[in-house]
Order: sequence, then C-alpha cells, then structure tokens
Amino acid sequence: MSAALSLHPARRNWLSPVHLFRHKQTLGLIGILASLLVALLVFNEFVADRIEASKQQFDRVHLDQFFRSVGYDNDVVLDRFLIPAHRPHDRLINVQLLGLERDRYAYLAKQAGQVVAIAVPATADDGFNGTIDLLIAIDMYGRITAARVIEDLTSDALVGVVDVIDSTWMRQFTGNAMRDIKRLSWQTITAENEYDQFVGASITPKAVADRIYNAMVFFQSNRIVLMAGE
Repeated sequence: MSAALSLHPARRNWLSPVHLFRHKQTLGLIGILASLLVALLVFNEFVADRIEASKQQFDRVHLDQFFRSVGYDNDVVLDRFLIPAHRPHDRLINVQLLGLERDRYAYLAKQAGQVVAIAVPATADDGFNGTIDLLIAIDMYGRITAARVIEDLTSDALVGVVDVIDSTWMRQFTGNAMRDIKRLSWQTITAENEYDQFVGASITPKAVADRIYNAMVFFQSNRIVLMAGE
C-alpha cells in the first residue's frame, strides 16, 4: 500500500486543495486584521501626539507674555516643574502658600542656559467657595514680570491650560517687588476691561494681592530648587 493511501481519511481531507485554500484564506484574513490593528494603533498615537503638540503650542503662545520682557531662548513649555497640590514634595517647602487645588506646573525661562525668570502658579479664594487661578512670573531680582488670571481649570489636564484672562488691574503688579504688593491690595478695581469675579467682588483685591505675595515668598523659599528643574 502506498504512503498516500496509508493516511487517515481526516488527514487526507485536511491536505485537500480546498482545505488548504481555506486555511490560506484564514491566515490571510488574520494578517489583514493584524495589519489594520497596527495601523489603527499608529494612527491613534499620531493623533494623540498632534493633540499634545497643539496643547503645548497653546501654552507656548500664552506664556510668552510672562517672559517677553526678560528675554528667553528656551522652550518654556518643556522647562517646567510640577508642583503638587495635596501631597508633600521631597524638595519644595511652603507649597501651602500657593493655595493650589490641583497639581500645576511652574515654568522656567532661560537665556543661554541660565534661568532668568520663573512663573509660579497659585489659587486665590474669598472664603466663600469663590476661587481664581493665577500665574505669577518673577525674575531673578525678585520682581514680577507678569501676573495674570488663568481661565478656570475644569479638568486634570496639565497642558493646554494657560488661557489668560486680561485684567487692567492685574497688570499693575508688573515690575513690583514684595514690598510693593500690599499697596496694590487696597486699590479699587473698576468695571472697565475687568474680570467678572473682580467686578462682582466675588474675590477681593486684597485676597488676590495676598496670594501673589505668598507666591513670591514661595518663590524666594524655593528659588534654587526651582532653578534646578525636575
């Protein structure tokens, strides 16, 4: 009896041209599905990278106004320092002075590799559940280069959040040192070109000025650590 005739009937059926064709079809389909899955993963990663890049550019554009006066040549979006809101940091001290309700970044501006200013986040409140988020940039001489209200942060995102709300009153902090802040805390905020929560007295000038003062104390307490980066 020949070798072909000695095969089990099921084995002979498996080796039939029809069965082999179907087997190749199955393998081909699996290969196509695997390729589609890989392509989908690559596409999703590409989209995620584009979204992240768009958010970074959003922050990059808005952060420029904080450091423009001192001049800088680094990417301030990437030179940053994460400041935790509700847990201790192994190198930072006096974090509670910032009043943060969520983790936020501090941003470093550099010129020829040397830190020239740092933007510190803070949150001011009025004691009645009214809060505003702030970003205060301070140069190495201890003077404010810009202090701004940041649009309410409604998510846990840390990138794409530097949405500045313009305020004539907040611009008065520019160029001031710690000794000047108390004077600004008693100034009246008029309705023209102002943030609604200022005009409606939801948050007082004193509450904002006090938080900016505290942020400057935090800056002075952690200057060396912040300059070193994460």
